[in-house]
Amino acid sequence: MRPSKTSRPLALALAASLASLMPVRGRGDTVDVSSTTMLIVRDEARAGTLYTIAPVYEILSISARNIENPVADDFKLVVSTWGAAGLGKNLVWYDNDPPVYRVFGDLDLAYVQGELLRRTVQLRVGRQLAAGGVVGSIQLDGASTLVRLPYGFGVSGFVGSPVSQRFLAPGGDATWNPERGNFATGGRLFYALPRWGEVGVSTAYIQDRGDPSRRWVGGDLRVTPWRPLTLLANTNYDLYEARWVETYLLGQFQVLRKLLLTADYRHVDPDLLLPRSSILAVFAVDRRNEVGVGAQYGPWRAITFAGDYHYLKEEGGEGHRVSGRATWRPAPDTAIGAEIGFLSRYESPSGSYLNNGYFMGRAFGSKTIDRFTATVDLQDYAFQQRINGERNSFIGTATLAYAIGWGFAALASGSGAVTPYYEGRFEIMAKLAYNQSYHLREVR
Repeated sequence: MRPSKTSRPLALALAASLASLMPVRGRGDTVDVSSTTMLIVRDEARAGTLYTIAPVYEILSISARNIENPVADDFKLVVSTWGAAGLGKNLVWYDNDPPVYRVFGDLDLAYVQGELLRRTVQLRVGRQLAAGGVVGSIQLDGASTLVRLPYGFGVSGFVGSPVSQRFLAPGGDATWNPERGNFATGGRLFYALPRWGEVGVSTAYIQDRGDPSRRWVGGDLRVTPWRPLTLLANTNYDLYEARWVETYLLGQFQVLRKLLLTADYRHVDPDLLLPRSSILAVFAVDRRNEVGVGAQYGPWRAITFAGDYHYLKEEGGEGHRVSGRATWRPAPDTAIGAEIGFLSRYESPSGSYLNNGYFMGRAFGSKTIDRFTATVDLQDYAFQQRINGERNSFIGTATLAYAIGWGFAALASGSGAVTPYYEGRFEIMAKLAYNQSYHLREVR
């Protein structure tokens, strides 16, 4: 495999670190192994021309838990990596530059984790995903910690270098990473309300070689003040731009055992979700607000209905989004359903189109017979305005999975589409997956 410029020395260093931290005679009491091999044949568009590519991927994850050692409790090692090879004459593009290598790969996770000071402190070191609060989730090379304080309080934090997108060097203009920079830090202070939920405040700071890629503060809330009622909320504020990035409010009310009502509100400035130095930020849509209600009703055990309505408001325009869905489960191994939807945006108040809307229809189903599971999904979008002279976009997908046994499962999937951008498009995927846990115990 061809690691990125930063991944090759990092992988060697982490491998050495993992080996040095392993006790000489200790063995992981539980080892979880997950392996997935996929062959995907599909069309890829490059400069207006379709090319058929056929990459084969190998995804491997290994974690060892409860490793006996004299330093930390619940000591854990995690490694997740993947490699790929392009078959056929057309190579896979994995960045903006024309492909040169047929074989490539990367390291997703490689960290050690343990509990210290009577499990009041959790420490994780290595390549990891740091999550929580305004940061959402960020992949970085560094360290994170969780400190459990008395009376339901706690604090978490992280520090390190954000991982660049696959093989791109950090700071490239074309990166799609939501976080870009060479230094990142942040933390969250939270309080767990007994039998109610949790409330927290957090911050995230990402520096991109002197440029403030992200300076966010925010808060989050998850409470259930009354058993039928659940409230969720979070908000983020950009200190550098002096604007609210995103605010989301959701309320769920279980009116009856078979009836659930929801109400939600969301505000978002999409350009702030991208790094400040990304050229893609200038193409982001205007700030958007939406408010809506929804319901889910199951009058019978086998049938469920769900629907929602949202009013959309953007700078210079407004619109509506409506969807409805019905699912029938005549047996535990069978599901059949249908979904309809509508999206329209009008230039207020004249009613002329601001952006293209659509009508959507979908049918889906699944069936399990012995070790076989088959699914089918058909979708059609009818646009209110033509795109490249076409009114409709049709997509169909079918899969067949087989549980081989001994931790192995195989799946074959095929999809085809006729859209305004493709006269015909296809994709075939074959997958072999392996998931197993091994329990090892050394007799001392």
